[in-house]
Amino acid sequence: MTYDKWYKLNKNGLKCNPKSQKFSFADFIENGFENKEVKRFKRGEVYFGKIHKKSKKRPFLIYQNDFLNEACIKGEYNSVLVLPLSGNIVETNLRVLISKRDNLTKDSQIVCNALGIIGIERLIFNELVTTLTQEELNEVDNKTKEIIYGKSDFRYSD
Repeated sequence: MTYDKWYKLNKNGLKCNPKSQKFSFADFIENGFENKEVKRFKRGEVYFGKIHKKSKKRPFLIYQNDFLNEACIKGEYNSVLVLPLSGNIVETNLRVLISKRDNLTKDSQIVCNALGIIGIERLIFNELVTTLTQEELNEVDNKTKEIIYGKSDFRYSD
């Protein structure tokens, strides 16, 4: 499917602005974009971002599909579905470990149970931190599905 076909099917859904988008837009009106240019970005890439203006910079995995990314680049949408990374390594089934590489300065875990959206202006696109391998992205997909839907062989008991 091309972006144009996808956009035609989904453009009304892009006009539905969650509160976080409204906050992002209001923040933009008040403070302007920190990043003047939104460069092309893809699912599976990791960039630094800030949840709030005063928060520390941290890495985020771009987790939404590339059609939504294209809509962001074209200014038709202004939120990005992300998963944060943490350098605090803990033993859990809710995270995926990725090794230090590229501009990722230490081993980190993708926090799969912290799926969220941030405004496009909160991402810092001047430096790609790293890109996940297809194998790593598949592991994140499987872990996220497990968190959302549960294991198929798992049953709750009283």
